[in-house]
Amino acid sequence: MGRYTTILAGLTASLLSLTVCADSLPDRMAISEKTQAFMSAARSGDIAGAYERLKPVLGVEASPYEESARNAVAYFKRVTDKVGEPIAVSRVRTDVIAEDFTREIWLEKFEAAAIAWTFTFYQPHRNGWKLVGISYSTELDDLYQPLTAPD
Repeated sequence: MGRYTTILAGLTASLLSLTVCADSLPDRMAISEKTQAFMSAARSGDIAGAYERLKPVLGVEASPYEESARNAVAYFKRVTDKVGEPIAVSRVRTDVIAEDFTREIWLEKFEAAAIAWTFTFYQPHRNGWKLVGISYSTELDDLYQPLTAPD
């Protein structure tokens, strides 16, 4: 399960210049709601449905996204065969680059493992957020943060 999969990774100038017809999300609250709905579907085992929930706000070509969804379905079947069904999800953090990029990171927890999901949204003209990437990984080292002492 140490496999790292990046979907639609790296925004290139060619991807950014693509004209993609998609809805957009009005604000970061809507991003949080959409990613929470994705994680709810993923926790229930509906990976294909989770990807479908985000497709209307896709800001890049659909065919690589659809292929990534199929790969994710197969991957999570292997995961659940090994470690069982998901038991919970939790939002790890939200990272931003000004008003241009938002990245939400969620943890999908199993009894003996966890998978980090990363969702990246881009807003090129400050008129709505579009999904430009999803990744999932069992490599969690980058998610650790120092524990702050209570006051």
